[in-house]
Amino acid sequence: MKERLIGDDQLLVTADTTLGDALWDWVAADAARRAPDGWRIANIGAVGTQFTGTAGNIAFNTGGGYMTGVTMWILYRR
Repeated sequence: MKERLIGDDQLLVTADTTLGDALWDWVAADAARRAPDGWRIANIGAVGTQFTGTAGNIAFNTGGGYMTGVTMWILYRR
C-alpha cells in the first residue's frame, strides 16, 4: 500500500497495480491541485477496452490480435 496526501485532510491510499506509481502520482497531484477549491474525489473507476485486429484474415492480415487498454475516470464533488 502507498499513501499520498491529496489535500490538507485527504489521503489517497492505493495498492500495487500494473499501471504503476506514475498513474497514482498523477491522480494524487490532480486531487491536491483541486482541493483548495473544495473539490474532493467521490469515485474513481475504470473500464477495460480492447480492439480485435484482423490477424488470420488472409485479405487484410494486419497482425492485429487483441490490444487491451483502460479508460479511467475520476469523479469530483464539492
